[in-house]
Amino acid sequence: MLDRFIDAAGTVPARRPEDRWRQVALLGLCAAADPSGPGRAALAGALVGLDLPVPAKTLTTPNDDNPWGRWWAVLATGQAEGADRLAAALSDARSRGTTGDGGREVARRISDLTDEIDALATGASDRARFVVLGHQSLPLRRMLIAGRSSATFLVEPSWDGFRLIRLGPTDGPALGNAAQYSVAEIIGMARRGESGHGRPVPGDAPTVPDPEALVDAMREVPGERDERLLRLATEVREERERLNVERLRLEREREEFLTERARARRAQPADSVARPPTDAPSEVPTTKAAAARLLGVDSRAKESTVERAYRTLVASAHPDRVADLDPRIQARAEEVTVALNAARDLLVGRRAPARAVR
Repeated sequence: MLDRFIDAAGTVPARRPEDRWRQVALLGLCAAADPSGPGRAALAGALVGLDLPVPAKTLTTPNDDNPWGRWWAVLATGQAEGADRLAAALSDARSRGTTGDGGREVARRISDLTDEIDALATGASDRARFVVLGHQSLPLRRMLIAGRSSATFLVEPSWDGFRLIRLGPTDGPALGNAAQYSVAEIIGMARRGESGHGRPVPGDAPTVPDPEALVDAMREVPGERDERLLRLATEVREERERLNVERLRLEREREEFLTERARARRAQPADSVARPPTDAPSEVPTTKAAAARLLGVDSRAKESTVERAYRTLVASAHPDRVADLDPRIQARAEEVTVALNAARDLLVGRRAPARAVR
């Protein structure tokens, strides 16, 4: 029964604040009914997304057995207590390793978050990447940026760096996909006053719970629900259209590549085609060593390697290619082809043919 509530809550945190409050309502019931179940950690994630770290911390700890519980505990600590306690919470979470469902993913995010904090403090990390979410000038100059870990950082920008004030509310795992800029590039954006995605910048202190918002979320009327579903359907349709356009573009590029490759092959001069040297012996090889030298392969080469070398060379030396030339050239081509046939047969264990393949 509780699984149905968790499924109805959806991915944590939801995109919109009102949907996150709905998640709090659904997941709160799950956490109350089963305090040790997965609803507890998911509830903490919804509260972190609403910038309500204090109640989130009561649900999880960095030493939580649930890996996602450890992750939300770290974010809640960074939101509620700022940079001072964040380092200790990260250390506690790292000590738990990667066990449990989602453990490896959480360990990666904790590693990314560690790099991001170091980059903001020193500017020395080459791995950390960020994206600007918002920028305000008054009453205090603040920026909201996000890292690959999907954590958001409320920072005070200076001319050459940032002071981390606290972590901010996060949109969840997908947020890190937009983080593409180094800390040096983010500093440049701060100097230019860029606002990035234009999101509102939260205050230096986290917000407090709003009981009325929770009650409103539980009173979702059918019309609002249908509107939300329509928005979701529109987003899915637009994403499908975008992916279809991308697929068509890739197909066009592939066709252009194949056309260009075929054109280049047709334009390739005959002299550039691999062929045996002009002084190649025309006598039929009688040992594997001589056969290997003629084909240009190792005497212990695989059959596929021998066949590939043979086909390349015999295609350029075959008598049919010089059928309109001097008879002496035709005779020479036939002698070389016979030698190539024999060399191939020696190396792959076949009995040499009596004459050249025409």
